[in-house]
Amino acid sequence: MVTAGKRGMNLDRASDQALKRRKGGDKWRKLQSGQQRRAIIESGDSGIFLTCDMGREGKCVAEALDLFSQYNTDTCGVDEESPAAGELEDDIEDQIKREMEGLKPKSTSSPFQAVQLDTPCLTFIRTDKSIDPVRLVHGLCAQAQSSPEQKQSRWIRRMTPITSIRKTLSADLEQFAMEILKPYFHSGGPPKKYAIRPTIRSNEKFKRDTVIATVADVVGREHKVDLKNYDLIILIDVFQNIIGMSVVGGDYDKLKRFNLAELYSPAPKKQVIEVVEESEPPRQE
Repeated sequence: MVTAGKRGMNLDRASDQALKRRKGGDKWRKLQSGQQRRAIIESGDSGIFLTCDMGREGKCVAEALDLFSQYNTDTCGVDEESPAAGELEDDIEDQIKREMEGLKPKSTSSPFQAVQLDTPCLTFIRTDKSIDPVRLVHGLCAQAQSSPEQKQSRWIRRMTPITSIRKTLSADLEQFAMEILKPYFHSGGPPKKYAIRPTIRSNEKFKRDTVIATVADVVGREHKVDLKNYDLIILIDVFQNIIGMSVVGGDYDKLKRFNLAELYSPAPKKQVIEVVEESEPPRQE
């Protein structure tokens, strides 16, 4: 009887352990499922890297989504235009088609999507093809510089627009640079002065000097390097297994390198104190 009792206890213990393993497996499968659903940065994406203070990543993302959406609505909203004179003579069938198109439900998906990164103080907002990240970031920074008292951001610090992204394992940096730089340097027009600013995080494959040399070769010798008085500046952002690139205008440094926090809280201007020197009185003889 004692042996039978011990055997029953062992069976009960084994059943409990098996149940715990199954529960643990369910948690692991749920975790894997959640990771699969989480957005990741893909080759061909465009968007904006954001920096913030440590522990403020969530607030930074929420603020960026609201700020970008509001700015996009205010500046890029499509207003209905009045019909041209020729359109008034369209036949009834065309008018009905236009009215039917207007009755179709419009897409409510946002052109901005947050991508969580496993790095403190850094986040990424993906933009769809209707958004130009460079124009968006430049517009927000110019607005902040002209009206710093109308502060619209608390958690966002620096914004880096990315025109396009490639995976570092398969990316041909020279070919990628040619694609991004062609509209600015190889589409006619006079020679330009330029600078290159690479930022490399958590990546050992790409070296700063190599990146600069490769991109400079793509730009060509007809354009001159000028680190201070440039017409255009090439931003290159390497993070883990991705590389992003964009070209911005000559006011990049004047706009605090797109640091929204500094634009909204400019340093007080130094007061210039004029010293008036009194002329020496004439010597009396």
